[in-house]
Amino acid sequence: MKIRVFQAGKGDCLLLTANDGTRVLVDGGMRADYRKHVAPALANLRRRDVGLDLVYVSHVDRDHISGVLQLMDDLVAWRVFDYQRDTGNRDYPEPESPRPPEIRDLWHNAFHELVSANEGAIEKTLAARASLLATADDQGARFLAVEQRELATSIAEGIELSRRASPEQLGISVNRQFEGKLALVRDGAKPVQLGELKITVIGPFPRDLRKLRDEWNVWLRESKEQHERLRERMQGDADRLAANDFDRLRRAITFVSGELGDRAKVTTPNLASLMLLVEESGRTVLLTGDGHWKNVLTGLEKARRLDAEGRLHVDVLKIQHHGSENNLTPAFAKRITADRYLFCANGEHGNPDARIVQAIIDSRLGPKSLLSTHPNSNGRFKLQFNSSAEVTEGDEREHMREVEELATKAAEASSGRMSCTFLKRSSYEISLN
Repeated sequence: MKIRVFQAGKGDCLLLTANDGTRVLVDGGMRADYRKHVAPALANLRRRDVGLDLVYVSHVDRDHISGVLQLMDDLVAWRVFDYQRDTGNRDYPEPESPRPPEIRDLWHNAFHELVSANEGAIEKTLAARASLLATADDQGARFLAVEQRELATSIAEGIELSRRASPEQLGISVNRQFEGKLALVRDGAKPVQLGELKITVIGPFPRDLRKLRDEWNVWLRESKEQHERLRERMQGDADRLAANDFDRLRRAITFVSGELGDRAKVTTPNLASLMLLVEESGRTVLLTGDGHWKNVLTGLEKARRLDAEGRLHVDVLKIQHHGSENNLTPAFAKRITADRYLFCANGEHGNPDARIVQAIIDSRLGPKSLLSTHPNSNGRFKLQFNSSAEVTEGDEREHMREVEELATKAAEASSGRMSCTFLKRSSYEISLN
């Protein structure tokens, strides 16, 4: 298995490639970073006539989903171009974005646009079919600047992605391996076999999706007028499959410092992250989205992947929520260890939190009270980052410089047990073979 790690702004974007060529895009990062760093790499796949077997969106926060939306926008734009040229319009301009690969399947948990449609069993509720959310001007998008701005953004983008995948647009199957229902932890569920990849869902649990649905419905009720007006503006585009890019004036969430691992400070969309354990030929990758450490452990326990002492060692652990202070604790770092710890963060919001980086280091090199007891935790390990001080600016640059200094000094003092990598270009590849 290979993992390509992309520069993705403050977000996540990875490309998993199995030995048999099965490819999974894990989130899409921020739109601008997707355009600059990810789109050219995916265009290379298209030129080789290679597609994406799965696009997996961990949850609906924009630093995970907006790059995927740009991918869908690009697919639509190229389909419009092909249609225009095929019907004789030789003057129709070629899209500015490179042509992306085709997508076979999408894993994406979202709810319907009608409150009444969300009232059934949580397992059966998915906004897998709708008409279109494609184009609006800034005035039409200003309804997103509501008091709960991050929730409004999440819901709008979740609806948008569902519409993009719908039969009226790209016709991409949504959660096909889950019979079109929400992808979540279910009693007795078997791992999904995708080519040579075995994928076990370890989160979310129904309780977290129920809370997300409740907040989603509150937003729908309170924003009905604005939502309907925006939908009317967009409806005409469904007929011609046209899309224009626009920015929606969104703001980021600021996290409050405090005790590490505080679940109460983790947003509902993050708690509802779709989390996966991916395996191939004895190699294991733990994809945690923005999930909370308790949810990760509960999901792994439910899947019977923890040993008798509640521990697990994997090849790659994608550190949850960009290394945020609220999603990981030293106790978690002791129980879940890895050969490679992957941080997706660029210094924004203070992520990765230096205390989280230190907790990972201490679980392998620290005092006995903090050391992991897993038998595989005595070997070499690597901290890998999808950003660096060199590719960031302002306060983010200073934060990444501090993280680099922390990790580099620990590596130098580790007698060869620890190493670290910081991304200074568009991407790099991790090979697990």
